[in-house]
Amino acid sequence: MQRLLALVLAACAGTFPTVSASAAPAGQDENLAAASLFARAEGRDVRVVVRITAEPGWYLYHGPTKADLGPGPEDELVGMPTTVELSGADVAWGDWRYSDPKQKEYDFGTPVVMNVHVGTLTLWRRGTLAEGASLTELSARIMGQTCEDSGTCVPYEEQVELAGPGPDAVFAAFPADLTATPKPRSAAPPDAARAPPGKSTSSASRGSANPGATGAGDEVGLEASLFAFLLSAVFWGLFTLLMPCTYPMIPITISYFTKQADQRRTGTLSLSLAYGAGIVLIFVLIGVLVGPIVIAFAAHPVTNIVIGLLFLVFALTLFGVMTLQPPAFLMGMAGTASQKGGYIGVFLMGATLVVTSFTCTAPFVGALLGQGAGQGGVGRIALGMAVFGLTIAVPFVFLSMVPGKVKAMPKSGEWMHTLKVWLGFVEVAAAIKFVSNADLVWNWGWLSRENFLWLWAGTFFAAAAYLFAWIRLKDEYGSEESSAVSPRRMVWGFATLLFAVYCGYGALGNKVDPILTAMAPPYSNALHVGAGAGESAGPQTHAIVKDDYDAAVERARREGKQLLVNFTGFTCINCRLMEENVFPLPAVRDALARGFVEARLHTDGGPAEARNKELQRELTGSVANPIYVVVDPRSGTALRKKAGFAKEETFLQFLRGPVN
Repeated sequence: MQRLLALVLAACAGTFPTVSASAAPAGQDENLAAASLFARAEGRDVRVVVRITAEPGWYLYHGPTKADLGPGPEDELVGMPTTVELSGADVAWGDWRYSDPKQKEYDFGTPVVMNVHVGTLTLWRRGTLAEGASLTELSARIMGQTCEDSGTCVPYEEQVELAGPGPDAVFAAFPADLTATPKPRSAAPPDAARAPPGKSTSSASRGSANPGATGAGDEVGLEASLFAFLLSAVFWGLFTLLMPCTYPMIPITISYFTKQADQRRTGTLSLSLAYGAGIVLIFVLIGVLVGPIVIAFAAHPVTNIVIGLLFLVFALTLFGVMTLQPPAFLMGMAGTASQKGGYIGVFLMGATLVVTSFTCTAPFVGALLGQGAGQGGVGRIALGMAVFGLTIAVPFVFLSMVPGKVKAMPKSGEWMHTLKVWLGFVEVAAAIKFVSNADLVWNWGWLSRENFLWLWAGTFFAAAAYLFAWIRLKDEYGSEESSAVSPRRMVWGFATLLFAVYCGYGALGNKVDPILTAMAPPYSNALHVGAGAGESAGPQTHAIVKDDYDAAVERARREGKQLLVNFTGFTCINCRLMEENVFPLPAVRDALARGFVEARLHTDGGPAEARNKELQRELTGSVANPIYVVVDPRSGTALRKKAGFAKEETFLQFLRGPVN
């Protein structure tokens, strides 16, 4: 009965002037606590102290949210938390800091522990004063509840005017680590008041959050980027099949399954499937085991340079400058595996193919692992490696199923040699791309958009010249040099030449398609002034602050706009697609200019990399790029988020938020 009465009293506390478990003191019509407000400004840095002192025998509850009232049980936390609202001054405030409470135990049938302040409760807050603003009109509205041990509770509400800078002793205990920027917090669910103790959500004491914060959904749009990632896995798998390190396994596979077909009356289908499963499983294991390591270093400039050099080495191999063969001991392993029969034998054959070909597949696997690590976690890496392995396994499974019919297939000749040399030029272009990634992260300024596209134009012009036979390799046609090219080679050469001209067209400053725009670096020779933190230079349609979250928050507060946090990457293609092709669209551009300041935070390099990664974990719980979060700059609350590439209408809906 006493517990029920306490619940009723707490619910009515904001309605009646005096409420108690027993009768209120006779004649009591005033507050049983008194507050003082002090503020000091040094330049634009403002420090505020609020001191609330309860009458002897009375105490105040902790705040600012119900979750801060105590460790629970939550449904027993019946008091009113102490909150403070500041007004009358143009200041962008950080979070409140409360003095440490004491714990008090009650027994309303169930033991309840509450956080209370006996004597004086002190609150500290820091802020940034707007240019030309003054603190003379600063005031505080304080709301809460004063109680005593007998069970009597009296609502407490007071409007306090600024009492000046206050004595030095008041500010001596001001927390040195308190900042003028509110700590980021994820969007709260509708029952935010019941959050776990210590995990406070937005309240009057922390600033006013957008009303849509509690109802906003967590939009995650990774479908398009997942499809692109898997398509990339297929591409790298097909590329790997053309590398010379896979060739030795072709005769071994045919020989092994020809012998098995002669020995088995039931056919070799099950063995062929086991062979393919072995290939796929080994590649998945590589992804799972190596993936966690790669996630930490995938976007590191050194990793990109190493992969770029590997691509260059393989280009030289395809040009015939050097020969790259699997080590002899690996070929011995392949021979030994081919002598074993049954399912174990074919599984070992599949594993051997992966190991022997790894000399050539390493750069492709590295590129795929890096792409997967930048877009998600180990699960995405494993999926990508499975698709990559499946792409490689399918042709070998086919060879194992019909070994006798392979002899009837067209022999490789000039067309295979031509394809290999042309792919060598493609690998040179890939090497340029990976070195460009390092250039972006380390801010060298060597491979601008123009330089990058001119290098690609030159590379593919050389490839076209080879296809037209303007460039010939020594002894390419044997003792007699061909004076003409085939029609197919001429058509492919013409297509390659057109692409080279297209790259040159883009290098001259003309707009190109979204994919090539995303592949090329985002800075120009004419505009590049460095990629350091701070407000970005160059033409732009909305406010962009690079790699400085606090500066972006301050600017959003000053301009009265929401904050769009863009977790991006120097080497992230999908990020570039959004920033270069979706953000400039008229409707998106106008929405951003009217309502947002963008904090463009790079998580794969730059001086603020560690801070940006920490913010990404706090606001999103994800490592994927790109991911966008709309934040209330006054409370620091994340209102909604969206990950991955998004089309114009989808992104506009995200910016506008839920319809209330």
